[in-house]
Amino acid sequence: MIYRLAILLRNAFLYLMLAGSAQADIVWHWQDDFSGQEKERLKTWITRTVAAVETLVAPYPFDVHIHFYRMPGRGEPVPWANTRRGRVQGVNFHVDPSYSLQSFLDDWTAPHELSHLLIPSVGDRYSWFAEGFASYMQYQVMMELGVLSRKQVADKYQRHITQAYENYRFHRLPFDRAAAELRRRRAYSTLYWGGAVYFLQADFQLRQQNSSLTELLVDYVACCRTQPNGLAELVEKLDGLSGSDIFSSQLRVMQKQHGFPLFSVILPPS
Repeated sequence: MIYRLAILLRNAFLYLMLAGSAQADIVWHWQDDFSGQEKERLKTWITRTVAAVETLVAPYPFDVHIHFYRMPGRGEPVPWANTRRGRVQGVNFHVDPSYSLQSFLDDWTAPHELSHLLIPSVGDRYSWFAEGFASYMQYQVMMELGVLSRKQVADKYQRHITQAYENYRFHRLPFDRAAAELRRRRAYSTLYWGGAVYFLQADFQLRQQNSSLTELLVDYVACCRTQPNGLAELVEKLDGLSGSDIFSSQLRVMQKQHGFPLFSVILPPS
C-alpha cells in the first residue's frame, strides 16, 4: 500500500511538472470547408480525447497538430486517419461531419491515433510494435473517456486477439518475421492485435510489480519522449524505467517464438 501511494504521488508530481513546462497546444488545421457548428463538434471530440490521453498518461511535450479533411458517405464518422511524424507531431482525420458528437466519441480512431504520439515512430519494419501499442492503448483511453466499461474493454481485447489468432497463417515463423507478410497481404487486424499481445503481457507483468504500463509511460514521456529513439533504444529505456527486463524479454518472444504470440487475456484489477 505504501509503495502504491508513493507511485501515485510520483506520477502526480511528474504530471504537474509536464503540464507546467510543456505548454503544449492543439493546433487546428481545416484542410476542407467545415461549418462553424461542425468545427465546434470536431474540436470538442478531439479536445476530450486528448484530455483523456493526458489524464491517463501525461501531457504531450509538444504541440499536437490536427488536420481535418471531409470524407462523407462512407458509413462511419472517421473512415480513415493517420499520424503525422517528423518536425511536427499530429494526426490527419478524414471525417464525415454529419455524425453526432457521441458517434465520434464512441469511435476508436482518435484514441488509437493519439496514442501513437506517446512513443516515437519505430519505422515500418516494426509496425507491429507501433500498431500493437496504439491498439492496446485505444481501449484504455476509451475507458478513461467513459464510453467503455472495464468489462467491455476486456471483452474487446478477448474478441480481437482471439480473431487474430484464428486468422494467423504463419505458424512456422515468429510474429516479428511474419509481420511484413501480414502487411503485404493487408491483414492489418491480425498485425495490430498480434502486436497488442506484447503490451497486454507487458502490462500484466508490470501490474504484478505494483506498477502498470500507463504509470511507466508517465516516466517515459517526462524523460525521453522528445528523443529520437528506434525500437532497441525505446525498449532499453522502458526496461530501465521499470527496473526490469520485461520489455526486452517480451520482444525476444515476438522475435524467436514460432507462431502467434501466446496470450491470456486478463485485465488486471485497478
